[in-house]
Amino acid sequence: MTAAGICGTDLHIFEGGAFSRRMRLPTTLGHEICGVIEAVGPDVSHLSRSQRVSVESHLCCERCHACRRGWSHVCPNTRYPGVDFDGGFASRVLLPARIIWPVPDDISDQAAAMMEPFGIAVHASMEGTGVAGAIVLIAGCGPIGLMNIAAARALGAATIVASDISAKRLRAAERLGADRVVDVAREDLHRVIADLTGGRGVDVAVEYSGQPASLRAMPALVTHGGELRLVGVAEGEVPLAMMDLLLKGITIRNIHGRRLFSTWEQATTLLRGRRVVLDEVVSHHLPLPDALDGFEACRAGSALKVLLTPPVEAAMV
Repeated sequence: MTAAGICGTDLHIFEGGAFSRRMRLPTTLGHEICGVIEAVGPDVSHLSRSQRVSVESHLCCERCHACRRGWSHVCPNTRYPGVDFDGGFASRVLLPARIIWPVPDDISDQAAAMMEPFGIAVHASMEGTGVAGAIVLIAGCGPIGLMNIAAARALGAATIVASDISAKRLRAAERLGADRVVDVAREDLHRVIADLTGGRGVDVAVEYSGQPASLRAMPALVTHGGELRLVGVAEGEVPLAMMDLLLKGITIRNIHGRRLFSTWEQATTLLRGRRVVLDEVVSHHLPLPDALDGFEACRAGSALKVLLTPPVEAAMV
């Protein structure tokens, strides 16, 4: 291991969320991973010792109806490193070869450790009508929402609006390419969107916060024939204005993980050409033994993306 990121899922597990209840302890956390291959199994021919790699976090079954139809990213039998088997918050980890992604030399370890969450942002940007030429709303500027701003900018969005309640996150959103940031605790997002769009609404809204109030607001913010892409997970049920969704012909797209593995190809291209630079998303670099400090920073809301690194001697091949 050379670097690993703390994900919102890791934080939910840390706090006793749903994923923690499916774990068989002891299990090592961590699924946002970069490392160097130390050894490969006898049947592995496409990977080799000393390769730098990142990791896909969805180990699909490759046999079910979803997998056979090209929807393996929503395979119902998916298993996850850091949940169902050991993940990357360690000096070394043993992983299945089919979720390993070789990393080109011109992508840093830092960026490689964020390719898994960045892939969600790319997936959210590429789905449906994409974002090229569109007015896009990113609702919720956590690490992946911030990555989505950068991805949408690189993929040709005409205007990007970013909303959150955190000044720290909104400043990062501006640096990553948002044209207008909205502190929803202080400004009326509906009025801002109406002013920017002449009252018609955004072409694409990507909802990351998972907050009921934000989810309920989305149908009124999207234009007729527009798209609402859902990434954030709400706790429990959230009522939506079905009449707005119906009469406006809004398409709802649920974004889960990355398309395997086309999204990885797209993400690699964006990072290699430095059309997207993710440095602004990282707020903390911590040695692995200080991981608890990283979790506490996430819980306190003082962190964006926290990256953990093992001791140098442990990371060497």
